[in-house]
Amino acid sequence: MFKRLLFSMISFLYFSTNTFAHDKSILIFYCGITMVKPITEMAKIIEKKHNCEIKISQGGSKDLYDALKFSQKGDLYLPGSDSYRKNNLKDGFLLDSKYIGYNQAALFVQKGNPLHIQGLDDLIRQDLSVILCDPNSGSIGRMTKKSLVTYKDEAFFYKVFDNASQIGTDSRNLNKALIEKKADLTINWRATAFWPENNQHIDVLELPEEIASKKKLVINLLSFSQHKEIARDFINFAASKEGQAIMKKYGFL
Repeated sequence: MFKRLLFSMISFLYFSTNTFAHDKSILIFYCGITMVKPITEMAKIIEKKHNCEIKISQGGSKDLYDALKFSQKGDLYLPGSDSYRKNNLKDGFLLDSKYIGYNQAALFVQKGNPLHIQGLDDLIRQDLSVILCDPNSGSIGRMTKKSLVTYKDEAFFYKVFDNASQIGTDSRNLNKALIEKKADLTINWRATAFWPENNQHIDVLELPEEIASKKKLVINLLSFSQHKEIARDFINFAASKEGQAIMKKYGFL
């Protein structure tokens, strides 16, 4: 996943900066997959305001950070949890930031819950097809591990992963498996269940906050941004009343 993302990013940077002449400023926004829909809507508003172009590179939060760290190109970074900011501040690439909402993990099941799934203990049922996110890839993978360990212990986390029939890399993979009926159960970011392409296929079983804590969503300005004024305006817009309304429209808390 990371190699594909990095190759795509390097190719884009090469052709956009070395092959063509642009009248518009081009910004690169590294965005966790779960937040792509609201960020895309906001990007159109900022593009119109500043007569610029915003390229959105989407993927797992860790893969995105690894890509921006390697390339040291781009302008904004929005991971699925503020832990990516806290853990990587020491690198010096993340400057200004603002909170724009929350993510929270939940259990996802097939529409109507035909298999009568009730909670986290069902993740070790032998009669269910379970897909989970790799903890070393997407933010929902890290949150899944944390929630399972909090619920019981690390042994339970390993037992659940041993029972999984599939391991995904991000929230999109998890939803796709349920929609295509290749999985019965997963843990995913709850906002994605309310999107039009998902809500006809997926039901949400909420998890208590003491097990699945709300994770802050924080947009970060990158230190090597060549368009800091526009990037800061994007950050301020996302944190504004209008930006918050867009976030809520897509199911974010």
